[in-house]
Amino acid sequence: MTSVRTLFKPSPPNQLVCDVTLREMPDGSWVFVMLGGGPTEPHPDNRVFLSRSPDQGATWTSLQELDFGLGDAAQVVSHLMILGDRATLFVQSHNGGFGGWRAWMVHSDDLCHTWGPPEPMPGFLAERTFIRPQIRTRDGRVLLPWQHYRHGDADATDLKDGRFFHVARDSRNGVLISDDGGASWAIHGDIRLSDDPAYHAWAEPTIVELSDGRIAMLIRADGRGCLYRADSLDGGLTWPDFAEPTDIPNPGSKATLLGLPDGRMALLHNPSVQGRRPLSLWISDDDMRTWGHQQVLVEESLDGPNSGLGLSYPDGFVSRDGRTIHFVFDDNRHRAVYVAVELP
Repeated sequence: MTSVRTLFKPSPPNQLVCDVTLREMPDGSWVFVMLGGGPTEPHPDNRVFLSRSPDQGATWTSLQELDFGLGDAAQVVSHLMILGDRATLFVQSHNGGFGGWRAWMVHSDDLCHTWGPPEPMPGFLAERTFIRPQIRTRDGRVLLPWQHYRHGDADATDLKDGRFFHVARDSRNGVLISDDGGASWAIHGDIRLSDDPAYHAWAEPTIVELSDGRIAMLIRADGRGCLYRADSLDGGLTWPDFAEPTDIPNPGSKATLLGLPDGRMALLHNPSVQGRRPLSLWISDDDMRTWGHQQVLVEESLDGPNSGLGLSYPDGFVSRDGRTIHFVFDDNRHRAVYVAVELP
């Protein structure tokens, strides 16, 4: 059974809803985080907003704007990581057009009620970097996938002339690895989709551990019509120089892998070459060699067929009993939609 309902539709109706995230806290409450504030992304008015539910999604608090002490900078949120009793938001700041792009970690030790000061990401990841959802391997390590751009323009502001692509060139991907529960991190990988340094890819990598300990990474490859894949044969320490195309169709949109408690892998994505619709759940029981279960969860935007940017950025978690995936997605960039799907 699948349940679909609108979670948030901000007022005014043209306010952005983007980069939505849903997490379960250690006390069983749920936290929803999103990017919003301006009419588009990017925009100088964009900030990070949070809501919480004490009753597993039945009721929600009003959206609260979070203040990380980053001044008037535009802000983006790409991931909320829960490790034990500590929550970490991965936030990016820029000048409204991804000029002066910086990447930060912000920690909370009280279930996302208060936040410490922003800390820069380690090494070169402190600039032009997004962090994506982590996994914990069977040997207890934490792996965080990252997408980084080697080149960008510090003063870029106007995206109408295509300068957005000038601030995100030469896409590279990899993982951060921690063997001490997130206290320290080591950078691994330098995966490319192209040998052209001008190539732009909003890569949004997603990872899962396979049954033999390999780490599989799927990467959005804009303009290629499919997801790309790279595997690490040694648990994330080393990676190939280039990712390879898969037979999983993708229109240029974020996909999310989830490892299931029974060893299967779930993939939330848009299995289409053009257009971010439908939103589907695929499940593999053979380490992603095949996807035996393919289920459409949402066929069209709640705004109707062929509406805007469609069904984007699915993100969530597997219930503690392993029976249900709870996730949110942004519908046409102005509505957050919650989905609960029982696993077959």
